Amino acid sequence: MIKLKKRTVNAVRPFVEPLPIPQRLAPSQGILGAPLETRMYSFGQPNLMVLEEKEAYHQFHPDIPPTLMWTYNGTFPGPTIVHRLGQSTCIRRVNNLNPNYTGFGIVKTVLHHHGGWQAPVDDGWPLDYILPGQSRDYLIPNILPVANDRSYWGTTLWYHDHIADHTAGNVYQGLAGMVQQFDAFDSDNENDPSPTALRLPSGQYDVPLAFSDYILNTDGSLFFDQLEDKGQAGNLFVVNGKIQPYFNVAARKYRFRLLVASQGRHYDFHLSNGAPFQVIASDGGLLEAPVTMRRLYMVPGERYDIIIDFSQYPLGTQIAFMDDLLHTDGNKPEGIRVPQPQLLFVVDRNAPDPSRVPQRLTVIPPPDVSKVVATRRIEFDRRNGGWQINRRFWDPTRPLFTARANTTERWNLIVNSGGWHHPFHVHIDSVRILSRNRRPAAVPLHERGRKDVVNVPGGSQAEVLMKIHSYTGRYMLHCHNPAHEDLYMMGWVDVRP
Repeated sequence: MIKLKKRTVNAVRPFVEPLPIPQRLAPSQGILGAPLETRMYSFGQPNLMVLEEKEAYHQFHPDIPPTLMWTYNGTFPGPTIVHRLGQSTCIRRVNNLNPNYTGFGIVKTVLHHHGGWQAPVDDGWPLDYILPGQSRDYLIPNILPVANDRSYWGTTLWYHDHIADHTAGNVYQGLAGMVQQFDAFDSDNENDPSPTALRLPSGQYDVPLAFSDYILNTDGSLFFDQLEDKGQAGNLFVVNGKIQPYFNVAARKYRFRLLVASQGRHYDFHLSNGAPFQVIASDGGLLEAPVTMRRLYMVPGERYDIIIDFSQYPLGTQIAFMDDLLHTDGNKPEGIRVPQPQLLFVVDRNAPDPSRVPQRLTVIPPPDVSKVVATRRIEFDRRNGGWQINRRFWDPTRPLFTARANTTERWNLIVNSGGWHHPFHVHIDSVRILSRNRRPAAVPLHERGRKDVVNVPGGSQAEVLMKIHSYTGRYMLHCHNPAHEDLYMMGWVDVRP
């Protein structure tokens, strides 16, 4: 049943509520329900993390009635999962949604551990769903795809629903949360005495920020247009589940982990005072060195970690985190509008700052094109009332192509039309961007690390290097505008030995 549009909320007072910080999910103290299957011990004793999908009321803003949403463990966004290199994790997902629900979305659910390296059975195949009353376990090994190459680590991932045909609705309902990864170098401890520790801002100074946009009816219910095949663009700007919150900060350095969890909206983030910030990590890991920027363009599914240093500002300073892209739908930005604050930083106290931002964060091996065994054209297009890859709709019985494990391929991602943008996402592993529009120099510094989401604007192409590692089986690739993927802009790769 489609929920028809009622009277919607046009605007609310900004900066009324503080920014909520999703709690880190603690490992279960015991095995809940059924015991773990033997496979879950493939990499030693795992940490068991339990995610319960259930209905709960969420308050976006005090001027709007509470909204009934789907949540992980009763919160939106869901709790933050923390991984440590060498310690495997078992995520137990329990579906306790209402089996009699009749609105948009679907109570058949799938979990995708987005950006992780895991076997296909644990990756979130869109038809591997569970029903209300069922559960499923996922093994996240937390090992490096390439031994001793730690450039795959030290970054921000996320998890979200990935059910075929209804990803957009289920994620909009609230089924999403963030993931943080740590190792001996990026150790989650700014006081780490190890001489090799990076000592990046940690604890309360390491802050996840999930950006999304919503349309709410005046009774607090969600408005979602299932007929908007371009992707819905909301008019209410939400950070960590609150509309335009404020965040009191100390006069010191902070690490902010940015995630765009929107349906189709792109963002061009900048600080209201024009000050620079440092980008230290992209989707797939730390960058080799911090990149100083004043604007950061991001698309659905992307993550970047940035450092903002508030020590230069006197107490009482207020700085907004802004975006000025105009969206009438989710296809692409239509231009520039009056800048809109997403979040207000208020410098309200002093605090010691033992953290640092080293000039060398990690070592990323240069892309090795000499080992390429196949070159592929992956074209995103609109045909026959839907969205296609290589002129084909998503077909779970037929792969786009077959690849071999432990090989390297070159993929050319192409969007011929200028009418839309497509954020490309691949589940196999992160990629390296070799060129944009056949120009290696056109790849900006902050895109030269590992990426699992690559924006391909209309009328352009991006060439990427794809290393296919040891797991075999079915892996998805698709546009990460969920309306596009729900209308079949998905495909899969059959990885064979």
